[in-house]
Amino acid sequence: MNFNKIQKIAAIAIASLFLAVTAQAAAQAWETFQVNGGYALNTNNSFRLIEGNPRMSIYQHNSNDPDQQFDISSNGKWGTLLRHRSTGKCLNAHYLADNREINVWPCNGNDVDQNWHLENVGNGEFLIRRSAGNSGKSDFCVDSPSRSNNGRIHLIKCERNNANQRWKSSANVVATTWKLPWRGGPVSRNQTWHTDGYGLSSLDFGLNGGQAVLAPIKSTVISACNAGNNHWAIQLQASNGQYYSLIHVAASSISRGKTYNQGDQIGVVASLAPLNPKCAVWTGVHLHMGFPSKNFSIDGYNLTPSSLPSSFRSSQ
Repeated sequence: MNFNKIQKIAAIAIASLFLAVTAQAAAQAWETFQVNGGYALNTNNSFRLIEGNPRMSIYQHNSNDPDQQFDISSNGKWGTLLRHRSTGKCLNAHYLADNREINVWPCNGNDVDQNWHLENVGNGEFLIRRSAGNSGKSDFCVDSPSRSNNGRIHLIKCERNNANQRWKSSANVVATTWKLPWRGGPVSRNQTWHTDGYGLSSLDFGLNGGQAVLAPIKSTVISACNAGNNHWAIQLQASNGQYYSLIHVAASSISRGKTYNQGDQIGVVASLAPLNPKCAVWTGVHLHMGFPSKNFSIDGYNLTPSSLPSSFRSSQ
């Protein structure tokens, strides 16, 4: 038994007590995860064990079957926990390698093996990508190579166009059109929640000067302030009516009423300090983004008032 597994076993008693308390606190919103072809993630305590816990499998979809139902929890340190109803345990992937089977394990939000990112890929579908802890997202996703009862479930390198990795939720609550406003990653988060001049709950991201700043969603500029050195603070309205901000953006001009489609380049991360502190206050090179809410989903990440990933990777 390796060291990581010893750590897990030591945490089981505490984690189990936590789940017992929280299970009584509120009714759960159970949902199923279905892959193309009508099969859903499925297990129970009679399935073959991997290191003492049931392996994950698929079975013909039945939204009322507790063996297929999950509760999406924001209690993960680096992502989302997926708690399975009939076993009471969480989806778990300890070995990050192609074709490695996955299982369920007593839930522990501090166990990176149980932290996941539900990454929107369009048409109401998403990847279930394993977190890499402080490094952001791993390269591995939940994959279903077969379409048969008790079929195999394992990890494979993520590929957004692979039908074996595209899942749908019966609750349809994870789909989102928002993407992080840069390309690739990982990018570190520099601060916790704070409020910007537009009154928005905000985060700072450790991008380098000159990196492209992209529209996270189709948006229209409603306010812009040039702090000098072409260093802009911008407030935008998304196509769904929500407001957000991007600050410390360098651009030759930003005009009120201009519309950007998702992925359009708005500018680059400013390298020169602002000259007008009424417009933008600077602590060094970074990108500031103000969000519509502290409870917000973007690019597969679930942000909450008390839980934030330490790094992020954009799908743009």
